[in-house]
Amino acid sequence: MKKTLLTLLIILQSLLISAQNKIQIRATSASPSASFEQEVGSAKIKMAYSRPLVRGRKIFGELVPFDKLWRTGASDCTVISTSEDISFGNNVLKAGSYSIFSIPSVNNWTIIVNSDTTLHGETGYDEKKDIMRFKVPSERNTSFYETFTIELNDINSKGGAFLKIIWENTMVKIPIKSKEDDTILALIDKHLITAKTQDPALLFQAANYYYSTNRDYRQAIMWLEEAEKLNPENFYYPNLRQKIASESKDYINAIDAAKKALALAEKEKMKSTIEMLKEKINNWETLLKK
Repeated sequence: MKKTLLTLLIILQSLLISAQNKIQIRATSASPSASFEQEVGSAKIKMAYSRPLVRGRKIFGELVPFDKLWRTGASDCTVISTSEDISFGNNVLKAGSYSIFSIPSVNNWTIIVNSDTTLHGETGYDEKKDIMRFKVPSERNTSFYETFTIELNDINSKGGAFLKIIWENTMVKIPIKSKEDDTILALIDKHLITAKTQDPALLFQAANYYYSTNRDYRQAIMWLEEAEKLNPENFYYPNLRQKIASESKDYINAIDAAKKALALAEKEKMKSTIEMLKEKINNWETLLKK
């Protein structure tokens, strides 16, 4: 009896060891999941989607039929989340999470934003839950994309960007814009243009915003000149003015501002800035002599 039990124990141990050492080969996912978060202006935008591969197949018009609802990816539905209201395809998309579907056609796609984010593919899709539909043109992409890709690019200083959907040699671009630019412009209009607030810091901020967003440089310079009168000891006001004036090729104004900034920089012993401003003044004076 003891010998039998011992034999059974040895067999069990052998089976356990065999199971532990068993080699397993797992196939990689056919549509790996992906996600990213990107700031656009004051909005934080997140995307979660799956990325199918071409694998030698013809995609649009065959694997993904034209003029039929598509999950815009693979596996679970593609989801977009935004932390605040944004302009999405020139429509207002409220803060929250949404699924994205599409109807690809040869020359354009219908983009669909739906409130149901729990779906697996198109299964259970309910048109009544659509938040918006709009069309965007389809473009031929010069680079071949083996992997289905969604990216948020071409971000600009005014809080705009494009959400790009790319696969094979096809790309569509959805314009996105945060509300930050409109909010800042409304503040500038209220406090500086309408109320004409005499706050040098606010005048500087408005001028800097106009400069960074490539707006009316003449207005920006006027605000900076006012700020300098109100606070003549602030180096940053004339320093920004010389930058804007030089980009406008207004070298007389640029020299005037640079000399004022230079005097303030010398007081603060800003060595590298002093050298830079002297060089700029010399270059502009040379240009004016020609």
